[in-house]
Amino acid sequence: MNELLQRLDQDHRRLEQLLALLEGLLDEFRDGLEPDYELMCELMEYLIDYADQVHHPSEDLIFARVLAQQGPGHALLQQLMQQHQGLGQLNRRFKESLEGIVHEAVLRREDVERRGRELITQLREHLRLEDEQAFPLALACLSAADWDELLAAAPDVQDPVFGQDDPLRFRAILRQLKGSQEA
Repeated sequence: MNELLQRLDQDHRRLEQLLALLEGLLDEFRDGLEPDYELMCELMEYLIDYADQVHHPSEDLIFARVLAQQGPGHALLQQLMQQHQGLGQLNRRFKESLEGIVHEAVLRREDVERRGRELITQLREHLRLEDEQAFPLALACLSAADWDELLAAAPDVQDPVFGQDDPLRFRAILRQLKGSQEA
């Protein structure tokens, strides 16, 4: 597997880890407890700032290159590119809901939980389609030269949580991840 696809694959594994963390926080929320809202907001900030600004644009470059060729899978790749935009909107909407709770806005718990669960479900299905169908298709269609060009064009930004830690910006996520590694 080439370097760009390895990076995206690693991002997917890390996103799954963060989605599991978010799901556990939503379970607490559903049960009437007060989950760590700072952690939830940081998770959403990470999805908005890294996944939506770095990860998805890298995938879009790959998908656009495959779409420029004759061959199968065009409908799937177009669907995934559209989902990137929709996921970005879901991320922002859910983050706004969480910020509303933090700022004591009157929101229905079931509406907030539904938004979070919808985001998790859609993102997991999206990741599955990419892993099982889109990435293998890209590997089959693109040449080594294509991959070199895509790597050069893709955003080259360190992951702010898993790459070069940003302890001020994502301290709640880092604290949670370090705590789960020690357990």
